[in-house]
Amino acid sequence: MEGGEILAKRKNNIYKRKDGRFEARYVKERDEIGRIKKYGFIYGKTYNEAKIKREMILKKEKLKLNSNKKLFKNEINKWLNTKISIKNSSYYNYFVIVNSKIIPFFIKNTLNDINENLIINFYKSLKDNKLGSKRIKDILIVLKQFLEYEKIYIKFEMPKVKRKEIVTLQNNEIEIIEKKALKSNDIKTFSILLVLFSGLRIGELCALQWKDIDFENQVIHINKTLVRIKNDENHSKTKVIVDIPKTELSIRDVPIHKNILNQLKKFKKNDDYYVLTSSHTFITTQKYYIFYQKFLKKYNIKKYNFHALRHTFATRALLNGIDIKCLSEILGHSSVKITLDIYVHIKTQEKIDQINKLTFLTFKD
Repeated sequence: MEGGEILAKRKNNIYKRKDGRFEARYVKERDEIGRIKKYGFIYGKTYNEAKIKREMILKKEKLKLNSNKKLFKNEINKWLNTKISIKNSSYYNYFVIVNSKIIPFFIKNTLNDINENLIINFYKSLKDNKLGSKRIKDILIVLKQFLEYEKIYIKFEMPKVKRKEIVTLQNNEIEIIEKKALKSNDIKTFSILLVLFSGLRIGELCALQWKDIDFENQVIHINKTLVRIKNDENHSKTKVIVDIPKTELSIRDVPIHKNILNQLKKFKKNDDYYVLTSSHTFITTQKYYIFYQKFLKKYNIKKYNFHALRHTFATRALLNGIDIKCLSEILGHSSVKITLDIYVHIKTQEKIDQINKLTFLTFKD
């Protein structure tokens, strides 16, 4: 009787083991053409217990399979909607990466299609499009976040990002800016010199209002910046808004050089006016950047990006002995380490200059 019972039960892939337990077998994995690659096993004290446990597992596997058949583009957009609570500018960056870089590649895929080879091909496509290492890394980080949200864990090999060379203006170019800015009655021109002596970011400068400049205490209160975000009214377009800075440490007081302060007083307008426009309307970073480039061209100064002014300020500050922690706070870096990492070559040169001040007692140079 017992042998017949076991034989009948074998037809359902349920076996009674020598230890008295029942073992239920089920297909755990198939290959690309449907052949069985791997079995799974579940155990129970009775035949029915093993059968019920197996049914529960198969139900979960079926739900998982159905879930993985969901279109990639739909699911990543749902995930993107969970990010609406983050800062406007950060959400815009996610939105651009997802819609312009990730979805176009995976447009026909389901979640079930995602595997290591597909990710490798995606990485190759980014390189083929001549994207920089930093940009590729940013895109892969967003993709990795989404896949982990979907509990799809794939090993990512991130590209190594080369440290950008710090570009600064030459002394003769700084002299030209000083002379032209000090003679100018145009606040936009003078503000180029202001950045050379304060290290403000272009978004911070464009968002600056006269009420943010504390003439009595000789500081600039940095508490906002211009950012570009997605326009909810027209999804194909973007808009520029005034927003709080990205990090808490970017909200700071920047000391004003006494000579800059004296010159600023002659431009002073209504407290609510934006400094660069002398009106209630700000100038966008893009428009001010165009103005800045025209200024450089007009006076035969090499074409520098706007951030070079900030680097020039920081480099000169370090070479003139300003404390690294103090400089880090002025720049609004999230840590002193960031400042050191960016300007480590300056600190190294400073150490070399200091060590060379030691003299030999036995002979003179």
